[in-house]
Amino acid sequence: MANTLLSSLSQKASSVQQALNIISPQAHARFDMFAFPSMLGLAAWAGQRSRLAGLLILANALGEGATGAITKWPRKGIFPLISFKAHVRAGQIEGPIFLALACFLPNIPPRERRAMIALGLTPIVLNTLSDISKSK
Repeated sequence: MANTLLSSLSQKASSVQQALNIISPQAHARFDMFAFPSMLGLAAWAGQRSRLAGLLILANALGEGATGAITKWPRKGIFPLISFKAHVRAGQIEGPIFLALACFLPNIPPRERRAMIALGLTPIVLNTLSDISKSK
């Protein structure tokens, strides 16, 4: 009975995951290539009003850029050291951490805080919807 229940739950979880795999690794790579310079610009904008917000966004951008640079994308990466699956897992860790910093650090102006919250939510959503089924 318990094995049947576990098997049924496993199959349902697998079908839910397959339904969420709507962003290909290629599309994810293109999004990351667009996001990196955008995040650098956002860091410059936020840094004009809040040094803390600007530095946090810059640190996030540099981390995202470094992770993207060392990922083995379907096409060659700059320094292909980690798999796309590892890249996604890193984003699933980084997103909530950045989101927590955005929500709980004091002395961040409201507009910059909202931008930081969006930057924290973006990797969570992007990585949840990315197809890692063919990654090694």
